Amino acid sequence: MEQNTGSGLEPKIELKSKTNSIVLIIGAVIVLIGLGIWYWQAQKEKIIAPSVNAPEVSEIGQPASPTIKEDSTSVINQELDSIDIGDLNKEFQTIDSDLNSL
Repeated sequence: MEQNTGSGLEPKIELKSKTNSIVLIIGAVIVLIGLGIWYWQAQKEKIIAPSVNAPEVSEIGQPASPTIKEDSTSVINQELDSIDIGDLNKEFQTIDSDLNSL
């Protein structure tokens, strides 16, 4: 009779041991997933965060550099007049002669 009592306890211990192992593995997987998400978020914030040596952005309405010229109509007209577009009449004559030869 002692043998029957002893063998009845072994399957319960084995079942409890397997259950504990499964719970431990599931817990470890959950912890690893949590650490992975935390690491991913930390890397994401590192990329987004501005560096200490980043140049300051200028205020709206202030010129970014002192070499910007005045935007008045007279200044713009002077710049447009100073553009060299070549001899357009000569170019159109060449195009006209090419079209007439077809």
